[in-house]
Amino acid sequence: MARYALHRIGLTVPLFLAAAFLIFMAGRLAPGDPVVIRLGDQYDEQAAQVIRRELGLDRPLLVQFGHYLAAAARFDFGESFARPGRRVGAFIADALPISLRLTALAIAAAALVGVAVGVAAAVKAGSALDRLIQIGIVVLLSVPNFVIAAVLVLVFAVRLGVLPVAGVSDARSYVLPVVVLALLPTAYVMRIVRASMMQALTEDFMRTAYSKGLARPQAVLRHALRNAALPIITQIGLSFGYALTGAFIVELIFNIPGMARVGVEAIFQRDYPVIQAVVLVYMAVFTLVNLLVDLSYAALDPRVRY
Repeated sequence: MARYALHRIGLTVPLFLAAAFLIFMAGRLAPGDPVVIRLGDQYDEQAAQVIRRELGLDRPLLVQFGHYLAAAARFDFGESFARPGRRVGAFIADALPISLRLTALAIAAAALVGVAVGVAAAVKAGSALDRLIQIGIVVLLSVPNFVIAAVLVLVFAVRLGVLPVAGVSDARSYVLPVVVLALLPTAYVMRIVRASMMQALTEDFMRTAYSKGLARPQAVLRHALRNAALPIITQIGLSFGYALTGAFIVELIFNIPGMARVGVEAIFQRDYPVIQAVVLVYMAVFTLVNLLVDLSYAALDPRVRY
């Protein structure tokens, strides 16, 4: 297990560094001069050179990248170009917990509902329930989440008035955003659970379990579901990444002060340190989730040892 973990971490580190370098270079090669943006109408070439020296923009790119990584490791992303004096890390620290909470709730709901419904569809394969579930999966995969969000807001916020339409003032504020964000991952999880369980239910170990007198529900949960767990865990991990990026649209629709607001405002203002920080943090979270998924393989399947 330890050897496998070290192997996966060893593969993750260069991947992270390569992605961080691409993000860094994208910020440097993007159109527009951040110094010009900072000075605005008071632009002066001498003052611009002073600011470039202060920001380290006059150094070689590799040197800048090294300082960038060292600072990012301390969660220090420098100052905002659009709002001098404000630390980028402060924006991220305020917004990231909200986005992660929203995403985690959505994935937890998607995993619970997706696994339960997917197992039911596999056990009742070919039945009316199975066909109804497959139709539901197609509908969820076909309808954009902003359309579903508009319908839910119209019904539960405008017509019935039982749920708030914007902000995250209390637990009720998370209901609609979590539901909208969880629908697409739920469809993916249901589809992979159904396919994996149908395969597992035909294996020899299931006939052995039945021959030993094990009840069908126990055999399905203790044997079939465990042997079908690897692709299910993979899909849940991928869905976390989809939900994290999909939260951009959901946060904007429901006016949630998460990473989406920080990122969109930075894009409009060409605030490159903030843009880079948002992308880098998203990439780090996505990489960490994938690493945890890989490490879970060894815990679920003793054969995974390399």
